[in-house]
Amino acid sequence: MTDRALWLALTSGLLAACTSTTSLTDPELANAAQAGKGSAQYELANRLAAKPDYPEAMRWMKQAADGGMFGASQATRAKAALQVGQWYDAGLGEPKNPVLANAWWRKASRLGSGAADYQLGLACQANHGGKVVAICIDHFESAAKRGEANAQQVLASWYASKPEQAKEATAWFAKAAAQGNRDAQYELARRYELGEGGPKVPAEAERWYAKAAAQKQPDALLWMARQSQGDEAIGYYQQAAHADAVEAQLWLARAYLSGEGMTRDESMGRYWLERAATQGSHEAEYQLSLQQTESQRRLHYLQLAAAGGVARAQYGLATWLQEQGDDPQARQWLAKAAAQGLPEAQFAYGEMLRWGQGGKENYAEAFRHYRLAAATGNRMAQYRMGTMREEGLGAPRNRLHAYAWYALAATEGMEEAQKAREELEGEMKSDEIKKAQQLAQHWFKRLPDDAS
Repeated sequence: MTDRALWLALTSGLLAACTSTTSLTDPELANAAQAGKGSAQYELANRLAAKPDYPEAMRWMKQAADGGMFGASQATRAKAALQVGQWYDAGLGEPKNPVLANAWWRKASRLGSGAADYQLGLACQANHGGKVVAICIDHFESAAKRGEANAQQVLASWYASKPEQAKEATAWFAKAAAQGNRDAQYELARRYELGEGGPKVPAEAERWYAKAAAQKQPDALLWMARQSQGDEAIGYYQQAAHADAVEAQLWLARAYLSGEGMTRDESMGRYWLERAATQGSHEAEYQLSLQQTESQRRLHYLQLAAAGGVARAQYGLATWLQEQGDDPQARQWLAKAAAQGLPEAQFAYGEMLRWGQGGKENYAEAFRHYRLAAATGNRMAQYRMGTMREEGLGAPRNRLHAYAWYALAATEGMEEAQKAREELEGEMKSDEIKKAQQLAQHWFKRLPDDAS
């Protein structure tokens, strides 16, 4: 027997005796790795990475993945190849290299790694602007079939975007949920609750909501909070808020600021508003503007909320701009708030349009916005509608309609409306007054969407 053959025989015996590399000391593990034992190479690479010594870890992890004289099991080789790909992706041990990362993930996939398939799917998704396109689905589907819960969740969401495949979506959500994926548990619960992809099963919905909530899934915690009362509801809202559910943070902020259901604490209320604002909640920014005593801070939050589309903030900013004499800018912000259906903004915008503040007069648009605000019960807008119909601004003159609008505006004792109605009565015949009163009663019983 040659020296090399003897060495190989002795090494084989030594390695066979070492059934677990995790119990070896560092020197013993290094010797076993040098001797070509794949499982030792994998363990050594992990220990080196923990130090961290990624260049050496990368060298040994590659050897473990490649196999060799005493190669590791296929499962270990797959894990090693997956790890090499992740290190290339992160730039650990060697420079960041997406091409090599994908190459190693493909190798891990060929060795049966669902996690590698999932990584390939994510890389494909990133290459398509973050969208899950059909070409990426093959990777996610392969990972899902190999039991990768995150991939099952992605695949389920993809099917869920196609109404005709609701059953397939539910089936994959169920698989991911069973493996403990909290987002899949929440989505499965929601589908049981609404009957998407199958019948409504309230008991199953509640069970999966509870499972997801136990894992601090924000939306599930919110659901549990809404179903609960008293201290239990507050507890769920607090958990959801700490899990960064903006709705829960806003709820806690309102509760602390109002003192409803819990001890009033303005500092805690502002704290939760600030937490929500840092996550991009424009409603929180608006609420923070109301909490400020210093004018510049108030304006700062008001501008952020207005730019974020909060109608009340847009109206507040417009009011501030008018006070500063900047009617053109105020008019622009009122237009935005009015377009969102805020009655006070609709009325204020109508005023600017009628009187030509910040721009040209536009009676037709003024009439339209007065009417929208009037339909919500805004008395000043109803009064303005009366004057517009009486004077024929924005619409033909109509004494019956003018009288009816004045009558509506006078419902709560508005003196201007009462006086205008009385003056108009002096110009009308008794049968006209009767018809106008009937019209006002008709409008009073319903929103006057069809009034003109």
